[in-house]
Parts: sequence; C-alpha cells; structure tokens
Amino acid sequence: MKAFALSPIAATLIAASYLPVSYAQEAEQNKATDEPETEQILILGTRRPGRSVVQSNVPVDLIDEDTLNAGGFNDISRQLQNVVPSFNFYQPSLVDGTEHIKPASLRGLAPDQTLVLLNGRRFHTSALLNLNGTSGRGSVSVDLNAIPSAAIKRIEILRDGAAAQYGSDAIAGVINIITKDAAEGGSVTVSAGSYFTELDGVPELTGILTDEQGNIVPNENGANRVTGIYGDDINRNDGENINFTANTGLALGDDGYINITGEIANANRTNRGGYDDGDTYPLTADGNFDQRELTVNRDRFNFGSPDTESYTLLANAGYYLNSKAELYSTLTFQDKESVTGAFFREAADEGLFIQDIYPNGFTPQILAEIQDWSVLAGVKGSSEHWDYNASVVTGSNEVDYTTYNTANPTYLSQTPTQFYGGQLANQQTTFSFDASRFIDIDGLFSPLSFALGAEYRIDEFEISSGDEAAYTNIQAIDENGNPVVDETGNPVYQSDRLFAQGALYFSDAARVDEDRDSYAFYIDLDADITQQWNITLAGRYEDYSDFGSTSNGKLATRYMFSDTFSVRGSVSTGFRAPSLQQQFYTSVSTNFINGVAYEVGTISSTSTAAQALGGSQLDAEESTNVSLGFTWSPIERLTITADAYRIDIDDRVVLSETLGDSDDEAAIVTQVFNANNIEGVGAVRFFINGVNSRTEGVDVVANYTIDDIAEGSLNLSMGANYNETEVSEVIATAGPADLFAPESLFARRERSRLENAAPKTKANITANWQGEKVSLLLRGNYFGEVTQPGSTQTGDVTVDTAFIVDTEVGYFITEDLQLKLGVNNLFDKYPQSAVITDAPDVGQFDYVIPYPNFSPYGFQGRYAYGKLTYSF
Repeated sequence: MKAFALSPIAATLIAASYLPVSYAQEAEQNKATDEPETEQILILGTRRPGRSVVQSNVPVDLIDEDTLNAGGFNDISRQLQNVVPSFNFYQPSLVDGTEHIKPASLRGLAPDQTLVLLNGRRFHTSALLNLNGTSGRGSVSVDLNAIPSAAIKRIEILRDGAAAQYGSDAIAGVINIITKDAAEGGSVTVSAGSYFTELDGVPELTGILTDEQGNIVPNENGANRVTGIYGDDINRNDGENINFTANTGLALGDDGYINITGEIANANRTNRGGYDDGDTYPLTADGNFDQRELTVNRDRFNFGSPDTESYTLLANAGYYLNSKAELYSTLTFQDKESVTGAFFREAADEGLFIQDIYPNGFTPQILAEIQDWSVLAGVKGSSEHWDYNASVVTGSNEVDYTTYNTANPTYLSQTPTQFYGGQLANQQTTFSFDASRFIDIDGLFSPLSFALGAEYRIDEFEISSGDEAAYTNIQAIDENGNPVVDETGNPVYQSDRLFAQGALYFSDAARVDEDRDSYAFYIDLDADITQQWNITLAGRYEDYSDFGSTSNGKLATRYMFSDTFSVRGSVSTGFRAPSLQQQFYTSVSTNFINGVAYEVGTISSTSTAAQALGGSQLDAEESTNVSLGFTWSPIERLTITADAYRIDIDDRVVLSETLGDSDDEAAIVTQVFNANNIEGVGAVRFFINGVNSRTEGVDVVANYTIDDIAEGSLNLSMGANYNETEVSEVIATAGPADLFAPESLFARRERSRLENAAPKTKANITANWQGEKVSLLLRGNYFGEVTQPGSTQTGDVTVDTAFIVDTEVGYFITEDLQLKLGVNNLFDKYPQSAVITDAPDVGQFDYVIPYPNFSPYGFQGRYAYGKLTYSF
C-alpha cells in the first residue's frame, strides 16, 4: 500500500490548493435545482436513508437530465463521455459485431468490470462478446444505449469497488440509471444533425498516373497498387440523423403514475476512409493494369459509424397500495437495425471473384438486428420497524446477423448472395429482497442503519447456427461429372475460400445452449460513531453453480474536520464472475489442410480440445480496492473533491493468443491432440484466468456556481482523471507439461491492449450560463495519449493528446418551446492519420483505414445540430 497512498493523495491535495474557481462533477448535475448540493439525496453507495452526495464515504457523481442533454448527443454513452472523466466510450470501425454494440468502461478497466443498475436493480448484459482488436477485447458489456436518454431523471455513478454491496461486476464501480416518475407533464423533442468535416491528413484521389503509352504506373510501395494523383484533404458531409423523442407522465387513479418515453432514431453511416489505390481487376495478358482502373469507384470501404435505425420504449410505473406500500414496475424495449461494411473484395483476387455476380468486386454488408428488453416488477414499503424492497427483473438481448452483397466462392457462380449468420442470445433473471431498519445503540451519535438482503439469479446464453451455405464447401467436379480428388485420394474443393466473404456466421459446431444460477446474501451497517465520524461495513456471500462461492467485504469511513472539509476512504474486496459468453462462446470456421477438415477459431475453455491445452472451468476474478480522498467547500457554492485509488485484480479473464497458427505451435498442438485422440481441430484460442493487474489513479472534481451574472447564473464545472493500468504478472500456463510459455499465451499485443484501454489523463471542463431566455454552453474535453498496439512494436500507433471543444446556444421562443443550436468538435480535431504517420511509405490500408480505432474521442470530426423541445 505504500506505493499507493502517499503520492497520489499528496498530488491531489497540492493540486486542489491551486484550483481556480472552477468545477466539479458531483455538481454540474445540480445546476438545474434551487436546492444546495448537500440536499441532493443519493441511493447508490449506501443503504442508509437520507444520505447526501457530500456525506458519502465514497465518490459518487450525481448527473441530472439537463446535464446529460447539454450538447448534441442523444445516446447515454456519449453523453457520459462528455461529463464523466473516468468514463470512456469506444467508437471503433471495421470490427464486426463491436460496431453495433459499442463498449464503455470506468476507470480504465474492462467494460464488464462495471455494474449497471436500472432503478437500483441489475440490468442485463448484451449477448455480444467483443472479440476484435479493440479496447475491451474479450469482454461482455451492457448496451447502455438500449435505454432512451429522454427517460432519465438522473444517473448516479459510484466510483469505487462495490462488489461486497451489489455483487459481481462492481470492481470499477456502479452506474445506476434512475428514470422519470412524474405523474403529469412531459416533453417532445426533435433533433437533427450532420457531420461537416475535413479528413485531416487524408488527401482526395483526383486521378491515376499513366506513362507516355497510356499504361497505368504501378505504385512504388506495392506492385498491386496504382499510382494515385492526390489533391487537398477530403471533405465529407455525412452521418445525417434525425431523432424524435416524447415523454409524458400520467396519473393512475389517485394513487399511482405511469411515465412513458418513446424514441425513434435514424442515422446514416459516416465514412472516414480515403480512396483505395489497390488494383481492382486482374492484370492484362501483357502484365499491365486493366484500363478500367482509371474509372472504377475507389471510395469503397466503409470506415466509420454504421447505418442505424432504432425504436426504443421505456415505461416506469408506481401505485401506492396504502401509505406504507408501493407496487412499481419498469419496462424497456428496443428494436434496432445496424448495417456496417466488411473489407472490399477485389475482382483481381480470383479466389474470391464471382465473375457473373460482382464484375467490379464487392463490399459485403453486415446487418445486425438487435432486440433488447427488460421487465422489472416489485413492491416496496415499510412496516413498524423495517423498510423492505422485493423485486424480480428479467432482461434479454438478442443479436441476429445477416450478411448480404457477399458470396461463398466454393459455390462459384451458383452462390447465394445473402446468408443468415445465426443468433446470439443472452437472458438474465434476478430475484431480490432487501430490508433495512434503524437500531438504537448506546454510545453511537445516531441510530445504527442495519440492512440485509438476498438475491437469486439465473443466467442463460445461446448461440443458434445460420445458413449452412455460409460455411459449407462443394467438392470440385471434373468434365465427366466425377468428384475431383488429389493424388492421395483426398477431395479437392472448388475454392480454397470456404465461407461467405465478410460474413458473421455460426456453424452447427458453434451452437451453444448453457445456463447457470447463483444465490447471494449480504449485510450492510452504517454508523455515526460521533457527529464527525461515520463508518460503513458491508459483507456479501455468493455461490455460483459453475465455479463455486466467494465472500467479500468492504469498510468505508468519513471524518468531518469541519463543516466544509472531510476526509474519506475505503478498502474492499470484490469479484467478477466469468460470463457465460467467455466460458462457452464458440465461433468455428473450417479450413481444409491436405484434404482434412480442421476447426479453427474461438472455443469453450472447457471443451475437450481446450482442456488438452490447459483450458479449464474459468474462476472468478478477485479484486482489492483501496481509496482515500477528501471533500472541501472553501467558500459558498464551491465544492472540490479528490479521491486516489488502487485496484488490484487477480485471475483476470483474458482471451489467449491463437495457439497453433505458427509452424512451431502447430506441431505442439497436433502432438497434444493426437495424444488425446482429438481429431479435426487446428489452431484455437480460448479464455483463461491469465493475468494479474494493478490500476492506480486519481479523480479530482469540482463545481462553482455564480448567481446574478449578466442577468443569469453561471455554472463552472470540471472533472479530471489520471489512471494507469499495468499487468503485474502473467500467470497462465497451457498443457500438462506447460507446453507454452506464459508470454505466448498472453503476448505483447494483448498486454498492451489491456494496459491501454483508456488514456492515462482525461478531463472535462464546462461553462454553462443560463439567462431568462438565452443559454450558452462551452465545453472542453481533454484526452491524453493512447497507444494502439500493432502485431510488432514497430507497428504501434500513438494517438496524441487532444482537446475537443463543444459549444451550444439555446433560446426560449416561448415559455414552453426552446430551440438549441450547437457544434460538437468545433475545431474538427482528428488523430494523426496513417497517411502522415507512414509517409513516404504509405500503404494501401493507410488510405482506407487512416485513423486508429483506439482513439479515445473517435474520428468522426465536426458535427452540427439543432434541437427543438416543447415542454408541457
């Protein structure tokens, strides 16, 4: 602990002493209310009724709906990215399923190490497992954007380990989304916007260089590329979108309410790639480029945000049975279609080329149809001594894949051009019971808050296979109609490309239908030892049907040195149960080697093949969290908080490297499989409890409000986060004789992805002025440096620091009708493009994929929007 406690806290104390009159996270949240911040009552982080934000023993952000809606984004993930410095939202492209449900994370940890609650109850995760080379690889996240932002009353973010209080996943913290519960009134909002941007460092292709004979000149950096003639940077106006939301509150008789929010959203795709200078057609007989290369469409890669269309509903209801009991329920539903492109398939590649269907090559299109729903129902109230809350919530996320504008080359010209790829489905059902009361104990300043509870949860995960034609092969037939075999008698297939191109699909071998259950008990104590000193204790026991049981505890305390200054800290243990996706996800493609079929891909850690290489039932991740900080209000309306933290995680669940994809490893894998009588399995990867890690950081947040300035009020707010994660130990081994060294199971690239999931430094600065009719917003987001790992260290890409500026002006046309106009990324900031980085040896994909997916602020450029809201 020495390495943790002194230096970060000393740094935050010094920094706080020099803070200008500025800002705070636990704060921008409060600008819309006349109540002082000390009256902002929270639910998260304590089960003691009436606890306020500044009285919390751990850092909690309280973000209201006005703060979320300030700016041009309509989705929760990007709204939180703008106002919570320790929150990161990744926006990659050309990464298959991850484009459709993008992951978000807290404090630089994995997306599945943050627990998400809806109205205080666990919200289900998505069915999608992030497998591509992005931040959060190997994790399963909650689709926050399945909840309409217009339905939110406030969001509470607990930035502290809380597994002992709330269960699995709460290692980095907890996000609790509270929805509106008004029985009257509402609003209707129409917003629209588009990107108006210049692709920094990506020049426009204005022509193709030819010699004196009219022949196309090959690119000196690649014989399969033409020599382009380039002009100024590309300008694009795309990503047009329109969003319609409506919210209304209705009375249910005299004793209840129902609050309903609906949203319809449509967004066109964006393209942040340049022009493709690769060859399109086969070379002519004399070895020259085909003259059609001069006129073919070269804007053919889809690198950007997908086309999306979604319909989202949330209904929140309550009914008072009497003065002491309330029935409540929350329903959510979203139906979304999202279309993104795969890599362009060149007509010059004869192994892919289907002459009669795609004479100019083709770009496969991947359609994800996503349905997400949940139903929460419960009863809460009070008896003579106890408050209670009993509920059941069930939620589901289903993703169906269809790939069109594609082909399976083994079918030659008879190939279908559209394939259903199959379905991922995840469902979670949770039964919960909580009870709390106050107990008078001699010697305590106030009664002891005592809470206890129980939980039972069922998790289910299923993979359904797709069209057989997407992953099957056809044996070649000779001129006499006989199947073709090689000289050893093994079949010869019509193509060595044996699956639908660019497709997301699941074969029969990938089918999964698994479930598990768990139960938990917890106890929670909150005591004011004196008027100045508070202590909370929590303990939790959980038992899972797959990996067993775990026990965790937490101690948090706060001491008030004065009415304006308090010191707080906590220490806790935590855990995260491995998801069913990590345990059983199977995505197998078939490769034929010497006529023998081999399965290659991601397999279950408990499969026969994985166990032969050291795979086993995954165990829970275990964490130890320590934090220390202070809250300070040196003058009226100025609040400053600082919290340093260290999070040690043992047995982190990570995806192994692919074993058997090199000659040396292939020989070892074959030897092991032969010894265990395993046939038809080639190179594989699977999840392992592979590494230990340490995350250290500091959060500083502040807020200052000035009344009566220019006939309005001004709120200045700031939040800053410093965060660093490192792999402290690689603990994985493979095989009974440790056939693979730990560094080959979790190599440099995977290590770098884990350590560079988020920028080390991130900050949000906001000035929000509200007059009688006019409002003005100016926000800056600072993102520190990030490194995107390549397959070798020389291929690493550094994303430099950036400062992104947003601005917005609002005007009340009438008392109930407000118009807002604004611009996100006002100065059109981009990460450095690969065209510049790799100059003068610019590769083909430097043009078409110029920006790194690890960019913490994305690579979409300037966005202008308008928003009209009618309130009633």
